[in-house]
Amino acid sequence: MIIALRRSLSSMCLAALLGLSLVPVVVVAQTAEAPPSTAVPEFAVPAWVDQQISETKARFDAWRGDDEVVVFPLVTDIHAARPFFTNPPNLRDTKYHVLFAQRAALACNADFFAELGDIGFDRDLKWQPSKKADAELRLEAQRNLFKDFALPVLFCMGNHDSGRAFGGVFSELRLTQDEYGAMFNGMTKKKGVPLVTSPGEDYGYYDVPGKKCRVFFLNTSDQHEVGVTPTQMQFLADNLRLPPGTCVVLLSHATIHPTLGKRDGQKPRSIANGSIGLQLLTAFRKGEKGSAGDVHWDFTANQDCSLAGWISGHNHFNDHREHEGIPFILSQGYGTKHLKDLPTGVDYVTPVDRTKTMLVDMVAIKPAKRDMMIFRIGAGGPERDRAFKF
Repeated sequence: MIIALRRSLSSMCLAALLGLSLVPVVVVAQTAEAPPSTAVPEFAVPAWVDQQISETKARFDAWRGDDEVVVFPLVTDIHAARPFFTNPPNLRDTKYHVLFAQRAALACNADFFAELGDIGFDRDLKWQPSKKADAELRLEAQRNLFKDFALPVLFCMGNHDSGRAFGGVFSELRLTQDEYGAMFNGMTKKKGVPLVTSPGEDYGYYDVPGKKCRVFFLNTSDQHEVGVTPTQMQFLADNLRLPPGTCVVLLSHATIHPTLGKRDGQKPRSIANGSIGLQLLTAFRKGEKGSAGDVHWDFTANQDCSLAGWISGHNHFNDHREHEGIPFILSQGYGTKHLKDLPTGVDYVTPVDRTKTMLVDMVAIKPAKRDMMIFRIGAGGPERDRAFKF
């Protein structure tokens, strides 16, 4: 069956709003190969995409029952090195997999969509620094992925989203944090989504309508290649003063946990100023007042608020740790890892044939019961589902 993906996404969204069954839009197939473009093409969605989404949705529906949930898919570390979409599609190109994740979001009636960084414009297919014209085309293609998508999208800047990763080996194109923020979270705000952001729009939060859930999307390349500024931590502290019964979720590219994601032999150490984040989140859970350096917080007025967890990418494998009862979680995403670089005991799905499988985590939270599940769509299947209490 030939499906116009962008049209079918809109149709699915409308159907979900109206409570109708999801019926893909059928169009006439193009017989000639279309020229490469940064525009999202109409193409045949492989049958395995809907099959993997359906299998995951069945597990999600069984777990959800009649409970109210906050649900969203995340993609991370897609490192999309191809500037153009091709049609027929090259499914090794992770940009197509972002579209598949959007399809999953609509099928599961998600509240929003999370992009955890390292979209990939700074390296080519040979992992060499990108030329300026090539990088500009890839950024245009990335924006086109989300231009017509109906749900709110929250973007977390990654260390490969500035063009300055790896010290002196730079891309010819550089993005400041403000340029990244305006380009991506600014795009979400222009659609009328009420994000609250920093002046540069590179970090902020989103209140899920009607569900007493505040979702922070943070920039862990705010201080050095990986780190957060005290200014961003003060923004977090100020906006963790919440109405009664609010549930919090934090999203970022890199984790602030001091041991999570470390290779064997590396010293436990949080990212720059991450220790401030750990202190203020511990105080949030305990309803305490305090400070660290120039960052001050007071959570004594919060009532029955909860912290579901902090979810990150960056490390290219699956793992989790707790700190003072707070789950810190890594999602493998589409990034790859040399087996010799994996820490002992972590989970890594390999090999992943992108022409046959997705690798997307669907996050589902029951704020009232303080339960969270992360359902794996595609690679690894139900064995990669993870359950958390908070």
